Amino acid sequence: MKYVKKLPGIDHELSDKLCNDGWKKLKEPGSSISAVLLSVPFMFLLDGVTMWISYLLKPELFNFLQSDGLSLTINLNLEALLFAAALLIYMFIHEMLHALCIPNFINSDKTCWGLNGLFGFVFTTEPLTKGRFLLVSCMPFLILSPAAIFIFYLTGMLNTFTLLLILINAAGSCVDFLNILLIIVQVERGSVIINNGFETYFTPIN
Repeated sequence: MKYVKKLPGIDHELSDKLCNDGWKKLKEPGSSISAVLLSVPFMFLLDGVTMWISYLLKPELFNFLQSDGLSLTINLNLEALLFAAALLIYMFIHEMLHALCIPNFINSDKTCWGLNGLFGFVFTTEPLTKGRFLLVSCMPFLILSPAAIFIFYLTGMLNTFTLLLILINAAGSCVDFLNILLIIVQVERGSVIINNGFETYFTPIN
């Protein structure tokens, strides 16, 4: 796995080869902007589920507007700097959880990670089974949002600071869940999937 400065574009030679070999192209958004816009309902859904779980475990968290907890006002103070650092670490862990689910990701020359503006990404052109693709897509949300709520609660660390990290991670997983929906609806069971820039191809396993 290597570091790159921007998300790789479409390899048109690979697209032609896959089409000639009988692979089907997934119907999906053609740009990151359109993908984010289409993912907005998932953003509300994932944050809603996350807040509901948090409320069941610790309802007093939602009195933060009247408490002396984490301020929602952005100030250049130590607390804001600490939160920014924690958010960067959380984002890095999010991307590494994607990578951990990719077989042999460390030695793969088809897998890369990087930062695109304020957002991180992991990208691979390694062929993945449908089940593996779904696992790669959902793992960061499951570990860093629902599971993290229980971990922070059991360790006494569930507070407005950690809850905000968890909610940002949940919101940031919205495009992953849009991809999950597209794969579930369009790709038959037992297929292999390959990403190529903003294009995704699939074919049944013979």
